[in-house]
Amino acid sequence: MLFIKELGTFAFGSRIKNFSDTLMRDMAKIYKELNVDFEPRWFTFFQLILKRKEISVTQIASELNQTHPAVVQVINILEKKKLIITGKDKNDNRRRLVKLSSRGKALAEELSPLWEDVDVATKEMLNEHAPGFLQMVDKIEEALKEKSIYKKIKEKTKQKIINNLEFVEYEEKYLSDFQKLNEDWLNEYLEITDYDRIILSDPYNEIIKKEGHIFFLVSEGKIIGTYSLQKINNEACELSKFTIKKEYRGWKIGKRMLEHAIQKAKELKYESILLLTHPKLKEATQLYRKRGFEVIPEHPDLTDKTGRCSLCMQLVINQ
Repeated sequence: MLFIKELGTFAFGSRIKNFSDTLMRDMAKIYKELNVDFEPRWFTFFQLILKRKEISVTQIASELNQTHPAVVQVINILEKKKLIITGKDKNDNRRRLVKLSSRGKALAEELSPLWEDVDVATKEMLNEHAPGFLQMVDKIEEALKEKSIYKKIKEKTKQKIINNLEFVEYEEKYLSDFQKLNEDWLNEYLEITDYDRIILSDPYNEIIKKEGHIFFLVSEGKIIGTYSLQKINNEACELSKFTIKKEYRGWKIGKRMLEHAIQKAKELKYESILLLTHPKLKEATQLYRKRGFEVIPEHPDLTDKTGRCSLCMQLVINQ
């Protein structure tokens, strides 16, 4: 327990669970001493059904913030023990209605004095050691409804990745990353052609040795995206093999990668950037349009060797 305290917020969930487990064990011990066949985890279900008289399984899941399968599991146990009665809603056969049986009502009456004692004992403990605790729990629950811990953690992870982005040029050790990134998006949206295979199998000779460049976007040692600039003539280069790992899309990383490509093309003294895109690549095409790329009918020095009937787009950068 001392170590869990040392962990602080790292072990917040574990400490809450330990706290809950301790209370549950104490209640299970009391039920056992009273020779009552009742489990602490049934209490909230039992109380809700008792208060509502009759209620659907879906409503129980909603009001107790439980998953539907978890509710069904408890309901099935209570029905098996003949503490509740279930039946279909006359107005909607899909709805399963639940109410206490005569045996369940009798048990509720029998346990009522015990539950009152539990309520008093709990209030005394909270008032003595943690006044306002339930109000704080209410605030935490409301905060989690607005934004879950899962979302908060994902945001932190995302921001950490974005803050550590850097670009590196092609090295032989990145060959498999270059191939995998491009194969993934081609298989997702289009298809891998023979021409694609030629480029991906030997990018050093097919791109770099022909006065081209390949860049990778890296964060914390992980390759996230890649693109290439291939020389068309002394005035223009082609932006191609532009792709980002699927799990990082929608983070505006593509915009950063495109800006890097434009800056590199300017440094290389090109006057314009050309690219071939496809109507199926809606998000990518929209990104290019927003940055000022325009569709042109064709370019005499740029042909689509893949046979995909792609759109040709151009951005003038140095005039």
